[in-house]
Amino acid sequence: MKKTLFLLLCFSVLKINCQKIEGRITYIASSKKAVAFIKNKNRKTKVSDIYKNAKDIKIKLEFNENTSIYKPIGKMSTANVKSINLTQIMAGGESEYYTSNSFNGYVNKKLDCYLLGECFLIENEQPKWELKQETKKIQGFLCYKAILRNLKTNKVNLEVWYAPKIPYQYGIMHYYGLPGIILELNKNTFSITATKIELNPLKKIIIKEPFKKIKTLSSEEFKRLLRKNSPFKN
Repeated sequence: MKKTLFLLLCFSVLKINCQKIEGRITYIASSKKAVAFIKNKNRKTKVSDIYKNAKDIKIKLEFNENTSIYKPIGKMSTANVKSINLTQIMAGGESEYYTSNSFNGYVNKKLDCYLLGECFLIENEQPKWELKQETKKIQGFLCYKAILRNLKTNKVNLEVWYAPKIPYQYGIMHYYGLPGIILELNKNTFSITATKIELNPLKKIIIKEPFKKIKTLSSEEFKRLLRKNSPFKN
């Protein structure tokens, strides 16, 4: 009996060790569907003008067994309104998203150093996913569909595809908490899709989390702070 228990324990340890994957995923964010999505001709003209500078951008997600970091590649131009890339804004702007993995569960935090002139870590709540049985392959990985519904209308407002073969609950921006890493996100006119997946590269993935010196706020606390500092408040 003791020998059987020992073998089962060893098997469990080996299984856990085998699942220690680290890597890097490159995504492409695109909002090219925006114009086609609008049916009204007048609105379509306005949207077309707005999205002229909405170029596709690359995004990088690096991860190990403890942490992931998500951030767009390259700086965002803010020289004038016409030069702003709305695709990059929808993909997270210049913010970084960290998702940590511990015995207490997964925690997602956004590093924002732009809206209030100083840096804050905003802790995001885990989305309440609805899992589906639909599948498709992305970069050779079998992925399953999950959706989020609007709580008021019950309509689907976002869908993602996650890969259980990469067994971490990391994701895109503040969308996380699924039984596999998210490889694609679709929201109306906007999409983010994995184009390159590098697992267990020769150079070890090391992620330094900037948590010690930066104040952490809940998403509600940060919203209240934004309202308090808004130039348009009454």
